[in-house]
Amino acid sequence: MKKILILLFIATITSCETNTIEIEKTSGEWFRGESKGKKYMLADDKYSELAFKFMDAYENMDPETMVEMTNDTVKFHPGDISGVFDVDMTNTDFIVERQSNWDSISRNYVFILPLKLEDTNYTVVETSFRENRYIKDGSTESSNIYERLYFNSEDKIARVVQWMRPTSN
Repeated sequence: MKKILILLFIATITSCETNTIEIEKTSGEWFRGESKGKKYMLADDKYSELAFKFMDAYENMDPETMVEMTNDTVKFHPGDISGVFDVDMTNTDFIVERQSNWDSISRNYVFILPLKLEDTNYTVVETSFRENRYIKDGSTESSNIYERLYFNSEDKIARVVQWMRPTSN
């Protein structure tokens, strides 16, 4: 009798299925334009990886990789000057020019967070980091940067928005 109970117990345990249900929790709210009232949710981690690859290419002064990862035109909101610029990303000219006075760059990341606005086909990755720029004249610039990278439905970067402030060392 003991053997039968043990067999029934084992059969019951092994026949149980584990079902995983994913629930997309939304939070926050967008207040402007056609997406007004929509909420954010966490996006797939692949966007963190794509964003890090793009940012790593910038840090390693690898403009070819950056060009591969972007739309032909990228809206750029630089942190160091005012304005929004349509940047031609069909070639490396803009990036090469932007980095032309630097020997190297180093970044120390604080976080990378992929978010998706509900009922849309784009994803934004928010990140914060300290950037040190080593200038060819031997000087160094350090800034704390908050950046948002917007990915379109083809997983290409379509917009880069930066906020920047000097470090307090």
